Amino acid sequence: MAKDKMSFEQRLERLRTVVDSLERGDLPLEKALALYKEGLGLSGELGRQLETAKNEVRLVQEGLLKEFAALEGGAADEEPGQ
Repeated sequence: MAKDKMSFEQRLERLRTVVDSLERGDLPLEKALALYKEGLGLSGELGRQLETAKNEVRLVQEGLLKEFAALEGGAADEEPGQ
């Protein structure tokens, strides 16, 4: 599967496989170097995906907090007039 089509979970699993292979220490140098480079790329992609998700969560939370504050403010404004 092409790396750009992989889900976060698929990338993470591939990174685990790469790390396991490198930790065994039985690979030829060229193969180990190729896997190391792949692992660095996967790590960067995973980090970017996590940062994007974190920012999306922050935006949703801030939006919901603003909506909640507006609702509370609106309810507080109505009480004195009753």
